[in-house]
Amino acid sequence: MSDLPTEPPTELPAEPPAEETVLATTPEPEAATGPTPDALAEEARTNRLTATALLATSALALLLILAGLITALAAGERTARPVALADLTSQHGAGPLLLGLGLLALSAAPALGILVTVARWLRTGDRRHALLAALVVALLLGGALLG
Repeated sequence: MSDLPTEPPTELPAEPPAEETVLATTPEPEAATGPTPDALAEEARTNRLTATALLATSALALLLILAGLITALAAGERTARPVALADLTSQHGAGPLLLGLGLLALSAAPALGILVTVARWLRTGDRRHALLAALVVALLLGGALLG
């Protein structure tokens, strides 16, 4: 027998399984930073109102143009004449007047759609976008008035 003391072998700590190590070192996913459901719903309402305004204005313009065309043809007018915007109401006959009003309604549709959007943005507190859209409306109106 030997004189050396015998010590029981020390056990090494068991290593955790590889899965646990991976899970422990994986950072937690950050919360999504996209728009909130309320913001998306508000945007959908704005889009619906804008589309409704554009559709209604375009339908009105179409009805006025068709009424003007039918009225002008019934009155025996077979030729088109250029009419200045200021002379629109001084024309003899309802046909040219209705045609002119239909074209005005058609050209006003984009500005009306933008104005609806401006009103919705002001309601939600988005002043920067509302100001930029109002500037676009001002440019449209300025272009229409200057010719």
